[in-house]
Amino acid sequence: MEELIEDVEQIISVYKLSIEREKKYYDYPFTNNPDHYYKLMMLQKTLEVWTICLGKILKYKKHRWGPVEPRRSKEFANRINIERNGVPGFVTPCTLDAMLTFMKRLESRVEQLEGISV
Repeated sequence: MEELIEDVEQIISVYKLSIEREKKYYDYPFTNNPDHYYKLMMLQKTLEVWTICLGKILKYKKHRWGPVEPRRSKEFANRINIERNGVPGFVTPCTLDAMLTFMKRLESRVEQLEGISV
């Protein structure tokens, strides 16, 4: 995950430098070269796309790479039993969200460990 973030940050910095270079390409206030402006617009649009991509990666890292609490299955089982006894067949959305978040964190940790071979 860190390698991916570093690669995207490097790509973003390259695009920022390219935009600055293209801006300084002409030192006079106006030009009749529309190709230059089109290239500058496309570089800016690509930079925006990569910045949004980095934001999403950081968001997923924050949600999925937080601390994993040890063995919460008993806690979830107790919560489900209590909620089912209160209203048969009903589990609160809060419990479901907590379980899904915990499972996603575990899945991302398992995926990370699958890449490590001993």
